[in-house]
Amino acid sequence: MIQVYATKASVNGYKVRLFLSVLGIDFKLHELDMYSGEHKQEPYLSLNPFGQMPAIKDDGYVIADSHACLTYLARKYAEVTWLPTDAKELAKVAEWMSKSANEIHQGPWMARAKRRRPDAITLSDEEIHTRCDHVLGIMNKHLRARDWLATNDATIADLSCFASISILPDSGYETDKWANVSNWLNRVRRLDGAIDLDGKEFS
Repeated sequence: MIQVYATKASVNGYKVRLFLSVLGIDFKLHELDMYSGEHKQEPYLSLNPFGQMPAIKDDGYVIADSHACLTYLARKYAEVTWLPTDAKELAKVAEWMSKSANEIHQGPWMARAKRRRPDAITLSDEEIHTRCDHVLGIMNKHLRARDWLATNDATIADLSCFASISILPDSGYETDKWANVSNWLNRVRRLDGAIDLDGKEFS
């Protein structure tokens, strides 16, 4: 059974749990206590010396970083549509994975981070919401005539971006004003096996 190491509330850990659930793969979550710094200490540092979550262990093989985990799982366990081999399609998946790690991280992800640790985030809510508007505005235009971000099928890029954006309403930012983004979020929620941050299937 695949072992997942992260806090349950970790958005990056959620990306991996979501994909495993969509794939129908059983896994065990080892919850780390972020507030006590468990992810910055041994034995976790033996899995990821950078002290970042998540990490997974599959039959003794360790992979750290959410995007590395998604890539590994897609190539080993999923249909090729989740991580295409065609150069153009693969590049588009990589492009949106990069947006997830950068622009989306600096906007939608930051909104949740401030709610959880307001002492650690110096950005104002207004600035964070402006960043969210910028990112979601571009995504809304991109999704105007397509169902998925990178290709004609759902890919790991969709799941990666979904993790941060889907929980924005819990952080005080409403995504409903972006109709195409809202429709895309609902398409992800309707994927077989899709789960929310708490690990429950969407109704």
